[in-house]
Amino acid sequence: MIWLTKLAMKKRWLTFLVVAIVTGISVWSLFSLQMELIPDIELPVTSVITIYPQAKPEVVMDEVAIKVESVISGMKGLNQLVSTVSEGSAFTFAVFEFGTDMTETNRMIEEGLAALELPDAVRELPLLLPELEQNPQLFAIDINVLPIVMFSLSGDLSSEQLQQIATADIVPALENIDGVYHVTVEGGSEQQVIVELDPVLLNNAGLSLSSVAAFMTGETYGSIEEIEDMTLGARQVRLGDIGTVKLGLPSGSSVSRTNGMTSVSISIMKDGDANTVTVAKTVMDEIEQIKTQLPDGVLLSTVLDQSVYIETSVSDLTRDALIGCGLAIVIVFLFFMALRASLVTAVSIPLSIIIGFLIMRFFGITINLLTLSAMAISVGRVIDNSIVVLEVIFRRIQHGEPFRTAAIEGVKEVATPIVSSTVATVIIFVPLAFAGGIVGELFIPFALTMTAALAASLLIALMVIPPLSNFTVSKKATNNQTWYQRLYTKALEWTLSHRAITVIIALLLFIGSFALLPVIGTSFIPDMGEKMLTVEVVVPGSTDIMETLVAAIKAEQVLLSHPYVETIQTTIGGGAGMMAGASAMMGAGGETTANIMVILASEADMEETADELRKQFEDIVSEAEITVATGQAMAATMMGTGVDISIRGDRYEDLTSIGKELFEKLKDVEGITDLELHLARTEPSLDIIPNPAMIMAAGLSMEQMAGLQEEFFFMQTGGRVARAKLNGDQLDVYLNGIIHKLDSAETAHALLIGFPDSIRLGEIAVVALGEQQTNIMRINGKLATSINGSITAKDIGSVNRAIQMKIDDLNLPAGVEVTQGGTMEMMEESFSSMTVAIALAVLLAYAVIAITFRSLLTPIVIMISLPLASIGALLALLLAGQTLGIFAMMGILMLVGIVLTNAIVLIDLVERLRRKGLNIRDALLESGSTRVRPILMTALTTMIAMLPLALGIGEGAVVSSELAIVVIGGLFSSTLLTLLVIPAIYSLFKHDKPQKNESAQKA
Repeated sequence: MIWLTKLAMKKRWLTFLVVAIVTGISVWSLFSLQMELIPDIELPVTSVITIYPQAKPEVVMDEVAIKVESVISGMKGLNQLVSTVSEGSAFTFAVFEFGTDMTETNRMIEEGLAALELPDAVRELPLLLPELEQNPQLFAIDINVLPIVMFSLSGDLSSEQLQQIATADIVPALENIDGVYHVTVEGGSEQQVIVELDPVLLNNAGLSLSSVAAFMTGETYGSIEEIEDMTLGARQVRLGDIGTVKLGLPSGSSVSRTNGMTSVSISIMKDGDANTVTVAKTVMDEIEQIKTQLPDGVLLSTVLDQSVYIETSVSDLTRDALIGCGLAIVIVFLFFMALRASLVTAVSIPLSIIIGFLIMRFFGITINLLTLSAMAISVGRVIDNSIVVLEVIFRRIQHGEPFRTAAIEGVKEVATPIVSSTVATVIIFVPLAFAGGIVGELFIPFALTMTAALAASLLIALMVIPPLSNFTVSKKATNNQTWYQRLYTKALEWTLSHRAITVIIALLLFIGSFALLPVIGTSFIPDMGEKMLTVEVVVPGSTDIMETLVAAIKAEQVLLSHPYVETIQTTIGGGAGMMAGASAMMGAGGETTANIMVILASEADMEETADELRKQFEDIVSEAEITVATGQAMAATMMGTGVDISIRGDRYEDLTSIGKELFEKLKDVEGITDLELHLARTEPSLDIIPNPAMIMAAGLSMEQMAGLQEEFFFMQTGGRVARAKLNGDQLDVYLNGIIHKLDSAETAHALLIGFPDSIRLGEIAVVALGEQQTNIMRINGKLATSINGSITAKDIGSVNRAIQMKIDDLNLPAGVEVTQGGTMEMMEESFSSMTVAIALAVLLAYAVIAITFRSLLTPIVIMISLPLASIGALLALLLAGQTLGIFAMMGILMLVGIVLTNAIVLIDLVERLRRKGLNIRDALLESGSTRVRPILMTALTTMIAMLPLALGIGEGAVVSSELAIVVIGGLFSSTLLTLLVIPAIYSLFKHDKPQKNESAQKA
């Protein structure tokens, strides 16, 4: 590589010109890079939602869900297949292996769904509901379905009027923005007058549901009292005497509320290849224009804006990087005590980073929390090569060599170790390409970013630093050792005289460091995003969305009274989309569930706030089941929930008994909150089966027979029958269905059907009262139930182990399986992948060093510096109160490359000196005295530069903090021990031999 230096030195002005041009292009590329929250991860998951109106869960499972499963079950790479059905709908969720081509997979699934033989009621539903494009409908789950911006439209108008403004004035303007993929509107359902009849009183009055509808049809009422006072039939029965009349929302409605006020929610999703920050800013600019055109009293407020968090994170990480850069320059100055030398070295940091961004743009890598963290962490590492090069040139000039000679010969002296150490640092990332899973998805962009910066730093050290070194120091020879060189020389002399003791102490420290692991604990991935909570309010058995709304309002009052809660967005009911299906998987959703997104202040502690709210919610748990989870709801889909236990078998009786037993056992495990057992609930079910023979025997006319099916449907669902003008507003009057109110076969048997001629239901149909499950779940073809909850403990690994012990203690019936998924499954997979990656990285690093030194033994001596790094890494995690998570594992992987640099630089000179004829002891002492300065400088600059990141101050720092702590601790212990232990081990492995010439002296 010395030819690069010679080329750069030949015409220095041309070198500087090229650097200036490359810098300009790199700056341009930096401002053109896309900015995202996290890397663009292709989630290997997809879902299918099917609507089967009024069909019972068992029928939906047999006639729809199992058939949909048959399309997916044999596909390549399928890991898990989950189907959840409830009355009238089925949700199928498929998880594939990471790396699966989901575009092709989704295409094949759609083709298979189109070929299925399904009931006519399923296939023909899109004709009746134009908003339903297909049935079944595939929902490809993509990270881009997360809204980048959410708004709330509120004011003095009705929710219907707000929805009209949103759909007519706001949505079209936003959808025209370049980069906006879709705009959704939730809420705005119009209130109706709901008439609910009592089946027993209806029978006693001698009326059928259709006759009541006929009496009301076409009327316009002026008040609720007028509706209640209307008379029905020849017996002049008062409507209010056989039912209730009230204001409410119709079935299938959605409610949106912001900060306790009725609103319409507007969510914006971007195109997959669009820049989040750019699109969000354009949307915000358009919103400012829209606000000026809104009616008086209508407020359009921002609920969520991802770009603000991204920009804040970028700003904070940039600040930390700049502080680290400044600290690194100070360290260099303190060693050289020469300002110009320090500034020349400092040039490598901004140049390496900026050129790194150019390489990122070439490979299509975005700026996000992980890649920016990689750049911030690189600040301390990219200066290392320049320090080694400048230090040797600096030393040679001090000893009287001319600048050009010092530059070329100095680079020649250190070119091999810096190239070797850089290649060893970069090559450790190669195993990540084969790691798969979430590890590969997250860390490949991280690794490419680090590689880009390190490659740039090597070129700068070889081609830019030497030409600049003419301006560093005066040519003043000196042979005086510094205080730290004298101190180190004495320590090294003692070490070489007590080699066995030194090695034993190092070995004991290494073994002892692993005793810290149980104390430190393990975790997975920290929350990457705004400080957010998700509160779910479930009202079991509710049949009225207003009942859920009442419970949600009470939860809102608790939330709004908390000092750290800034914004809350409530959504109840609505839609058959992917999120509705996800709720169905948990046994909730629809009109019985309110989902509240809670945005917290930046200074809030999410776990502490969540715990406080859980305690406050205890006062209203009698009315509803309330759970509080940290992070975004979608994160559960991406990364797995905290506790996710599946119980599979062939009989629901077994699932129920095991589920209840395990649920009680898990209550004793500390660190688990919001524990829920999702057993299939049952409710009274009335089976009404029309009998053609009985219908014929009843003597009904052909017209009546043709209308029976339509009337059965009306008894199930009800419908609009009249209008009412209340307080100046025109409202629909909706007569509810009556089937769900039946609680006995006798009452159902006595129901009248038909108008004007009526007949008892029992005379034309078989009526039986039984029970039905409200939802049915299957996992991988077996009946299933689940237990879910949140893990609040830092040491997630110990909680998962405690859970597994409870599972192992179960006495399972034949055919029943209990498995952990969620965080446990992903942690095991990720830690296994990282362990394999670290092992492969060590082998690759060994190969690089073996090629460099042309020896099999010397690299082994150098590699001993790796276990020395674990001592400080684990101790640093303990002192910082951090757990061993996946980012800490990434730090350990990085240490494989970083800590080898010091040992390579030290041993390379030892080998050179031995080839010149020095014995091992003298070569080690001379090499140690010469190399201690660059080793200490590179180690200290790397550690000090990462210190702001390790402190974890600011948004986005949580990603890099864990990693920086591991690198600082590992580098600290490995540097100190490398300077002493490696020479001791080298002298134990190597022996002085008679050497006649240089060629015979190679190690």
